Amino acid sequence: MYAPSPESRITWDKPGLLQGVTIERYLNGAWYAERIPHNGLVTQALAAQLLGVSLMSINNWARAGKLKHIKVAGQPSVIPFAEVKRIKAIRERDERLMRRQRGV
Repeated sequence: MYAPSPESRITWDKPGLLQGVTIERYLNGAWYAERIPHNGLVTQALAAQLLGVSLMSINNWARAGKLKHIKVAGQPSVIPFAEVKRIKAIRERDERLMRRQRGV
């Protein structure tokens, strides 16, 4: 019987200049961890997962110049992890402002 695999577990390191992230995935009955360092690169799909947005949003932000990305000929673009952290900070700040305006 087919059973979907559980969601990936994302753990952000303590905030700071050297903040990275650890992603744990469940494969073939075991959990595997992958660490993304503060100076690493991530795919657009992984950036979308880390930020909780759609892949199309990441693609649109990169095309509009709102998100820095690195394009290598013949390959999909990759995003510096520092950019993911920058966007995450902006989204968290905006969410706090929206909650404050709603009085929550």
